[in-house]
Amino acid sequence: MQVQALIALLLPLAAASGWYTARRHYQRKFLEEHVHPLTQAYRRGLNYLLDDKTDKAIAAVGQILEQDDESLEVQIAFGNLFRRRGEVERAIEIHTRLRATVGLTESQRARADFELALDYLRAGLYDRSESLFLSLVESKTHGKPALQQLLLIYQQQKEWQKAIDCIIPLRRVMKPKHGETAAHFYCELAEEAMNFHRLKDARDYLAQALKDDAHSVRATIAKGRLELGNGEYRQAFESFQSLEGQNPIYLSVVLPHIRLCSERLGQERELMDYLDALYQSYGLVSAAVECAIRLRQRDGIAAAIDYLIPILEKTPDSLAISHALSMLSEDHHHGSQKMRRLSALLKDMMEGGQQFCCEHCGFGSSQIYWRCPSCQYWGSVRPTGPFSALDVQEDDSQKPR
Repeated sequence: MQVQALIALLLPLAAASGWYTARRHYQRKFLEEHVHPLTQAYRRGLNYLLDDKTDKAIAAVGQILEQDDESLEVQIAFGNLFRRRGEVERAIEIHTRLRATVGLTESQRARADFELALDYLRAGLYDRSESLFLSLVESKTHGKPALQQLLLIYQQQKEWQKAIDCIIPLRRVMKPKHGETAAHFYCELAEEAMNFHRLKDARDYLAQALKDDAHSVRATIAKGRLELGNGEYRQAFESFQSLEGQNPIYLSVVLPHIRLCSERLGQERELMDYLDALYQSYGLVSAAVECAIRLRQRDGIAAAIDYLIPILEKTPDSLAISHALSMLSEDHHHGSQKMRRLSALLKDMMEGGQQFCCEHCGFGSSQIYWRCPSCQYWGSVRPTGPFSALDVQEDDSQKPR
């Protein structure tokens, strides 16, 4: 009985041992036949790459693909590495071979097309790159990144209408990375039209810009400049005035244009009241300085100084103080050589100053840019503080014809 019991106990153990031994045997056989060759191919490819033997590295990558139909990521990784190293032709060769592989799924082929398009873009082959990105616009996996890349291409090439066609569907699914708007692109088209004296086209583009973004400061300023240059002073004044409802800080940029409109319309008194209202409403010291300059012409230096000093005590501004000192230096009763010298020093200090600053990267400039030259963000460069209207120069396009 004991022997039978022992046999009954050992039989299951023997069966389990046999099953485990057989399992280990087949696992080892699988590894020898599949994993080890792939591992060796990986190692060879990496070694070749490290030794700058790119031809052999590509051959090793091809061997991996032949042995493992799931090596998409490896192929793409190798291609991207070549692209980052500046060996774009190698990257194109790998990704071209990959997209020609039989049996790729739709998402895998889209991934290969996307990487190849990036290769072409890096190589400066914009037509080929654009063609591939366009083919991916409807892709579920790569539609959005393809639109983003197309948007970059069109901005680099200044193809603003294509950029508009691209940004409209893109912003339905995501927020553009660099503040791109169709309004900015319409304004670019309007500026091109104005440069070629196609005023009707420019008006139409600006109307479309404001339709896309009713708060587009850029479109409003461009519209006012266009009207001013065409002698439409009332309309121009109203356009510039509408900046109050968009972003009052930009009123400092258009004060010279507002002044010119008022002069052409013969509204000196109305202009002074408006300038004072701009300071009272928005603290715009540059408007107060312009008002003081006109008050000096009408009522004398003493009246201008009496108006300006309380404002400067409340809101100190170096450029405004410079103008006040200039007025004092002209007064023979109060002026002196020291005041003239101090006025000159203050003006020197203000020259070349950063009157505009990018809210995104901090880029500073003495002139306004609608697209930051540093970080390439749109609409991020804004006035940093109050400016004198006298320091904003008019260009030829703003002079009446």
